[in-house]
Amino acid sequence: RCQGRVEIHYNGSWGTVCDDDWDIVDANVVCRQLGCGHAITLPAAMTFGQGSGPIFLDNVDCKGSEAALSECWSHGWGIHNCYHYEDVAVVCNGATSLLPFTEFSPTQVSEGPTTRTLTASVQDGESDGSIRLVSGPDTCQGRVEIFYRGNWGTVCDDDWGLSDASVVCKQLGCG
Repeated sequence: RCQGRVEIHYNGSWGTVCDDDWDIVDANVVCRQLGCGHAITLPAAMTFGQGSGPIFLDNVDCKGSEAALSECWSHGWGIHNCYHYEDVAVVCNGATSLLPFTEFSPTQVSEGPTTRTLTASVQDGESDGSIRLVSGPDTCQGRVEIFYRGNWGTVCDDDWGLSDASVVCKQLGCG
């Protein structure tokens, strides 16, 4: 119930959602709507097979606060330039069994500072491009900040996806 191809009911039928512009924010709305927590991965297309029938949504753009996928912006019901091999799927953290290829283990909660930093070179202070996670429950979770020209700043979520988050996790040594 908490992992698989995403289908949405509209006008008496079930249809699929195209992967154009699909990202982790959109997947989180789906997981929340299903009562399945949050998205932990965006599976590759065709992982759960392709759908049939109508493709109802394309270029979905959720902001993150929506209660349902139907509240997110899109081109409109049935307006798309997609094929079923582009049907989206999600795996939510409420899934009882994860995909065989998915590596996921809970992060150990640590006491102490909630900021972890990796610098490109060890010198006085930080170097440009250093990143840290702040305000999270442990050193491997939190808001992403990056160091540039003597200041820590935030990173905007426009076009942010799971592959971007993966780079941050690897840079911090968090898997």
